Amino acid sequence: MSGPIQKVVVLGATGNVGKPVVTALAKAGYTVTAASRTEGKKFPHPIIPAVVDYSSVEALVDLFRGQDAVVEAFPPNAAHMQPTIVDACLKAGTVKHIITPDFAGDTFSPHIRELPLYVPKVEAQKQLEDKVRGTELSWTAIITGGWYDWAIPLGYYWINPQTNTITVYGSGNQRNSMCRVSTAAKAVCDVLADPAKFKNRPVYVADHTVSLNELIPILEDVRPGWNIVKVDLDAFFAEAKRLWDEDTEKGVKVRLLTPAYNMLGTYGIFEENNRYNADFERLIEPGSAYQKPLAELKEEFKVLVRPK
Repeated sequence: MSGPIQKVVVLGATGNVGKPVVTALAKAGYTVTAASRTEGKKFPHPIIPAVVDYSSVEALVDLFRGQDAVVEAFPPNAAHMQPTIVDACLKAGTVKHIITPDFAGDTFSPHIRELPLYVPKVEAQKQLEDKVRGTELSWTAIITGGWYDWAIPLGYYWINPQTNTITVYGSGNQRNSMCRVSTAAKAVCDVLADPAKFKNRPVYVADHTVSLNELIPILEDVRPGWNIVKVDLDAFFAEAKRLWDEDTEKGVKVRLLTPAYNMLGTYGIFEENNRYNADFERLIEPGSAYQKPLAELKEEFKVLVRPK
């Protein structure tokens, strides 16, 4: 299994990460197969569309045969499919490298299992490592933090231009690393251009690492008059756990974007002592021009938070 990566399958190609990853790979000159579970999705030439059942080893083997790499860009609620996907990669016999379904918080933090929303990804990672041990198949996990340029305009962030509100959790001094979606896609291209450099390890990428208290004056300068809402972090965490347990009792299967899911993810970012490694600036891949100056973020905010 030597030689460069040329042919790449992207699973979850129609999602928030999958679409920009497909576009970036095609622009970089890879032969890209954009796979999803839903028929009728269209992609511009020369991207190759594919529909596949992620639960079928045979279907995945057919998809992966002749491919060099697989990018798992599907959402966390599909992480349980990891063993089947890895088995198919191994049986296909040509896949050299897998990029795992991370693209968010640090699933390699030693404390991350305390936040149950991350447990499926942690378990998927363990299954991957167990299955590829002793084989020539390698992997990379890309850790990005929050995708601020996607979330802010939709009102999903603690900076909400729709309600003109900035929510400050706890002290507001906690720094966290955050990423453009396009930067996550760039990282995929960077990894596949030199997979040996990034073999069997997490790669940390972010555009900015900054606290809310640092951002507030920048935002006020861009768009004056924000309503600052302060949240007691301990009470917020207690309510998040209560809602998670309540969903468990109700038998909720799809947790993604439930209030409990979002709240636990938010707590993981703003926990006061960086227990979950939301500030990973020290780990950002050196020499790759990922971290940008705050002046550049201010220019972005002029677009991201402008009134509709």
